[in-house]
Amino acid sequence: MPAGLASWIAILVTLAAGMFFFYKRQLRYLQFFQQEDYEARRFLSWYLEKSAFDKKGSITIIVALALFMVPLSFDWLPALISLLAAVRLYFIASQEEDPTATGKIRLKMTARAKRIFNISLALYAVTALVSGGLCVMQKVPADVISFWLVQLFLIQSQPFWLVISNWLLKPYEQSIQDGFAKQAAALLKSYDPEVIGITGSYGKTSTKVILKEVLGAVSPTFSTPGSINSYMGVTREIRERLKPDHKFAVIEMGAYYLGSIKKLCSLTPPKAGIITAVGVMHLERFGGQDAVFRAKSELAQAIPEDGILVCNGDYEYCRKMAAENKKRVTLLYGLEPEKGHLDATLYDIKIEDKGSRFKIKWQGKEYDAFVGLLGKPMLSNVLAAFTMACAQGMAPEMVIAALRNVKAESNRLEPVRVPIASLPKSSGQQVKPGQILRLNDAYNSNPIGFASALDVLSEIPGGRKILVTPGMIELGEKQEEENRRLSTQAAKVCDLVLVVGETNKKAILEGLTAGGSKDDQHKSFSTMKSALGFLSDYCEDKDVVLIENDLPDLYEGVVSF
Repeated sequence: MPAGLASWIAILVTLAAGMFFFYKRQLRYLQFFQQEDYEARRFLSWYLEKSAFDKKGSITIIVALALFMVPLSFDWLPALISLLAAVRLYFIASQEEDPTATGKIRLKMTARAKRIFNISLALYAVTALVSGGLCVMQKVPADVISFWLVQLFLIQSQPFWLVISNWLLKPYEQSIQDGFAKQAAALLKSYDPEVIGITGSYGKTSTKVILKEVLGAVSPTFSTPGSINSYMGVTREIRERLKPDHKFAVIEMGAYYLGSIKKLCSLTPPKAGIITAVGVMHLERFGGQDAVFRAKSELAQAIPEDGILVCNGDYEYCRKMAAENKKRVTLLYGLEPEKGHLDATLYDIKIEDKGSRFKIKWQGKEYDAFVGLLGKPMLSNVLAAFTMACAQGMAPEMVIAALRNVKAESNRLEPVRVPIASLPKSSGQQVKPGQILRLNDAYNSNPIGFASALDVLSEIPGGRKILVTPGMIELGEKQEEENRRLSTQAAKVCDLVLVVGETNKKAILEGLTAGGSKDDQHKSFSTMKSALGFLSDYCEDKDVVLIENDLPDLYEGVVSF
């Protein structure tokens, strides 16, 4: 076979292998792009921070390029090297994980994800085919080297094709979103429920769930499921689930940037609102608490003067917000009356393994209450819902009765008795009798919630106290300091601490050491799965295990490409 023909064939085979490699690898990058809500800056920051560059495919190409440089007398040898490299690329691609079936947060091939993926695939294909065609048109086999250099560039640039595709699709996506938003706004206007907005640095979702349960005891109530709190997420839920008989619509409002809550309020004009906290969470996104305050204030500003504003009086910024945005009814709730006047307060807390007993003082009267929730932050959310429900006209006794039906939401300091035999095990590991009490606080940990969870862990009856945590994220410049501080507190409470991943490992270990934790009282694991596997061998009957936070794939461990 002529050397030139062999080179052309090798290039065509390599193009096919390269396309297959791109297809499989791009799905994995899309999984992380989707986890960052298709925000280019955050996605590329993750890409650089985690050094998520391709290594496997690039090493294959670099080896092939090195072999091309070796002086050999066989004209067809470059083509053979290219074919072998193409086979290797195909093999690597065939071993890639399927992100739609693996990972903590699996890739969802929504209509938008498919559009971004297909455009990136088309852009890559055009570039690859043009570069391949230019090389094929050359008359010397040595131009195979140029072709492989282009392939190396294309492989390393894969994440950027996703960003470019998303940017190209932006006008189209915006037109679709505007159409859906108009439909949702029309439904709200037609059905006219009492819209109650909820925002805050933490506690939004739990307060929403509790308030829906309470209001739902007397009137049909709509709310967004889970932690859906974005403009398009709320739009979708209204279009699909809002009914004419809904008297209330409880809307969780997330602040992704200055103006995002204002935009959401234009879609769902609130007649009442709850501000649960203005704290250090999401400092990485906003840069400082003043910016967080301005972002959260957008809800208070959107409530009409004849509306209802309920704010957490335990936070200085929440008190400031209430003072600056007076409504017909402006109420402060809290667990710390020493910070100033409170319209509703909760105290005399007694922790049980099935929940908490406490007293509420409202309008000069005292009420005994029970709820199947643990921790002061969660009880603060209970008080927020109580205050808003009473402001809406519900009798306090009715609210107290409805609170007994509230259950801990999944992954928010949820107490569950778990047989040790049901924990993940390695093959051949002996099955143990007995149960542990698992306090699952795996969702989106923050400093106040972490500290409260440790207090619950120290007070709740049981055997040894065990903490499993990767630490906290999205705290900006305070992240290292806060993880170190809470780990120092954990050392005084826990018999054993399992540190997960690398993101906060250094700060956590420093804090544990400062708190007096000995070497045999903490262990490190690369993933949450491996840490939980260790527990099945370590735990004994009546041990109490706190799982504090569970980082998504973006943060846990080192991503290998």
